[in-house]
Amino acid sequence: MAVDRIIWKIILDFIILAGVGFALLAVTLWMEPYHRGYFLNDESLSLPFKEQTISVSVLASVGFAFIAVVVLIVEITRDRQGKGIGDKYIGDSAVPGWIWESYQTIGVFTFGAACQHLTSDLAKNVIGRLRPHFYDVCKPIPRADSALNQLGYIVEYDCYADADPSLIKDMRLSFPSAHSSFAMYCAIFFIFYVQVKCKWRGSKLLRHAIQYAVFIAAWYVGLSRVVDHMHHWSDVAAGFLIGTIYACLVFVYVLKPKTASTLPTTWVDPPETVTNTLPRAALAR
Repeated sequence: MAVDRIIWKIILDFIILAGVGFALLAVTLWMEPYHRGYFLNDESLSLPFKEQTISVSVLASVGFAFIAVVVLIVEITRDRQGKGIGDKYIGDSAVPGWIWESYQTIGVFTFGAACQHLTSDLAKNVIGRLRPHFYDVCKPIPRADSALNQLGYIVEYDCYADADPSLIKDMRLSFPSAHSSFAMYCAIFFIFYVQVKCKWRGSKLLRHAIQYAVFIAAWYVGLSRVVDHMHHWSDVAAGFLIGTIYACLVFVYVLKPKTASTLPTTWVDPPETVTNTLPRAALAR
């Protein structure tokens, strides 16, 4: 009976992940972004088109691989120190505790990543904010016979005939920055995970220096989106906020990691011994 319950939990996890993944795929492939208008001579939309410094595939691959490797190293180390959760049994088969913990942590991380990406993509399509390279990609031609265009805000327009359809759709997906959201989600999740599970003797700054380096890497990803003319600064700020919120919620309320009291003793600073200096008579009172 217990075996069936564990297996069904695993199956349910994959069904939920698949459901979020399908929703994300549906938004990406089939949802049409809102066609927002523009003001004539808007300088914020007049920047030239540039190739991306960090592509979606590179960011996703590095982000997932980095978190997976960190989790595996930490859980294997804890298991070898004898401070893991111990073996989990499915029927007569023993599953090492580090595998079970890694599965749960990486699975929860993946679920959170999919949810934050779905949130970002849904907002992109609903809001339809134009990217800074709008003029360069679209080369818009206002419709002269449109009464809606008479007030200076161009609502009805056409892009030039040779414009790339994929770029035309993408130019309407500026807010928020999904790159910034995912990068900051990975960074904050990593910072929390290391803070809880990786305390050790020695340098007090080593752990925090590593955390800071990862945070700066995520910060750089966001800045690169502005430099590449892919986003306005406010798009990046919103992406950072979304990623941070999801990382906090997922780590604290979904993953619910074990506290530092369960960490390997070789990683934790020994408690300070407090010597009672009160005279014996005072203790008697």
